Amino acid sequence: MQHLTIKNLHYKYKTSTMPIFENLDLEFDQGWCCLVGANGSGKSTLLKLISKDLKYEEGSIKGNDLVHYCMQSTQEMPQNLEDFMSTYTSKAFKIRDMLNIDDAWLYQWDTLSFGERKRMQIAVAIFEEPDVLLVDEPTNHLDRKSKDIVLAALKSFKGIGILVSHDRELLDNLSTATIILKNKNIFSFKTPFSKAMDEFSINMEFLEKTQSKQYSELKKLKKSIQNQHEKVTQSKKRMSKKDLGKNDKNSKTKIDLARFTGKDKNDGQQLAKLKSKQDKLISNTVTTEKVFELGIEFHSTRTKKIFPIVIKKNILDLSETKKLSYADLLIKEHDKIGIIGENGAGKSSFLNHLLDTVDLKDEYLYIPQEITQEESKTLFDEINEMTNDKKGEIYTIVRKLASDPIKLQDSFIPSPGEIRKMMIAKGLLESPSLIILDEPTNHMDLDSVLSLEVALREYNGTMIVISHDKIFLEAITTETWEFEKESDMEFRIKY
Repeated sequence: MQHLTIKNLHYKYKTSTMPIFENLDLEFDQGWCCLVGANGSGKSTLLKLISKDLKYEEGSIKGNDLVHYCMQSTQEMPQNLEDFMSTYTSKAFKIRDMLNIDDAWLYQWDTLSFGERKRMQIAVAIFEEPDVLLVDEPTNHLDRKSKDIVLAALKSFKGIGILVSHDRELLDNLSTATIILKNKNIFSFKTPFSKAMDEFSINMEFLEKTQSKQYSELKKLKKSIQNQHEKVTQSKKRMSKKDLGKNDKNSKTKIDLARFTGKDKNDGQQLAKLKSKQDKLISNTVTTEKVFELGIEFHSTRTKKIFPIVIKKNILDLSETKKLSYADLLIKEHDKIGIIGENGAGKSSFLNHLLDTVDLKDEYLYIPQEITQEESKTLFDEINEMTNDKKGEIYTIVRKLASDPIKLQDSFIPSPGEIRKMMIAKGLLESPSLIILDEPTNHMDLDSVLSLEVALREYNGTMIVISHDKIFLEAITTETWEFEKESDMEFRIKY
């Protein structure tokens, strides 16, 4: 049986003051292990260390000689894609058929949807038959049909699989082991995601009770030390001959006798014992992660009379062969519109057309599906150059979206989920009249998704949201535009 072993691993980013991992010990067996934790907890960093994209400072990783890493981004075409698509063995045909990949996609990368690209990325990974397959957020952007296809493909992999995802359904259907990264602690379970989370919750409840009990003991101990310290001070005064008269031989004799018998040392020894007990208790004190209140308080939105927004009847070319048609569309003030449809139906293309053809007078906030490394760095630099007051407001919103601002400011470039939160926070400070979000929950952890859901439910402006997360959309929208497939070449908007 294959094994992947990590021993005493240390890693810190050069620009960071705090290490990501210290003395990390982990072991992975054959099968799928899911890796979960908040944005910025080190999940993607661990995958990059295993894949050798990053070099660790101390420790060892064994069993990672043949690794394939499917990263979150689908911006770049996978290496060896052309070799895979040009191979006509039964194995290659089986993988292309399993992931419903069209031969023409090889020459259409720039026009493929993110979901179609993700299927191509995973196909190449399975084709290469690595010992260790690392997959980071494989169901981002995917519709229900594509999620089922990807799940079946990942289940076919027989090596060591490590999955980073916030898709609870995927985690439960694929994982046989779970690792939780929480507050710089690592919790490992030999159970699927949901069972592991139940066990983790029980452990955390126990730890919180233990912590509460320890804090109570420390409080009592501190009071005892204070009382004993006062007792020692009084004892020293009693043992002092400084204020005694020259002829007070009786008192001097008593003090000498007390010193000789060691009575003057008892109080001091008792104080030392109490302090030693305090030090030991502090060193063994359990620490649990502080829980912050979620949700965002919105300021009133601006109004420059951009509503109603009229989108004229049109037929959009999605590619050389695919088209999207729709009748006149109307967006009224305070509308909450959810957009659904399968991958490649033209949802993102429609939003880009809207932004290109309608004058929204800079009254909108648009968050795209994917944010490039260059865009991320530009955003991060812009925020760092702001005044402290402005930065404080942005990082307050980021905190409300379940990320630690201190860790963010210590990063060179934050994770994709954290960058998305920062972009949302920066945009919300402008109090936009219209929010346009394309797959906003991609790359976000579960706490962040819940917080964003709560926030958008309270937003009193106008909103257009593309998402494959049915529960999320139902919570924040009041009407739905469905991009329906009429044929392989034609789609239309139904509302």
